Amino acid sequence: MSTPAPPPSGNTGIEITASFFVLAFILNFFKPVFTVDGVASKQAWRTPTFMPTSPGQHQVQVHFPYLIMKTCGKANTTVDVAPGQVVKLAYKAPWLLFLGGKLKTVA
Repeated sequence: MSTPAPPPSGNTGIEITASFFVLAFILNFFKPVFTVDGVASKQAWRTPTFMPTSPGQHQVQVHFPYLIMKTCGKANTTVDVAPGQVVKLAYKAPWLLFLGGKLKTVA
């Protein structure tokens, strides 16, 4: 019989920072959406956002809505979080809305 995973602790999780090119300032009006394991939340641009998780592998997606389009600049990644570790990710919105964004691990 397996034991359930421990609850997320305050120092284990994923930190995401979303940014865009300075001339795309109109994106300030559209908040990015961070999705970790299917749970989405709207956040702020250029502000590191900590999302507590349990240790293990997690699916992360970032996108932003723009006017009538619901998911612009979608980027996906899978991260492994060790106990007591904070994995830092950086998202960069694309120049053209219909292209994918870039989501990478920051050292």
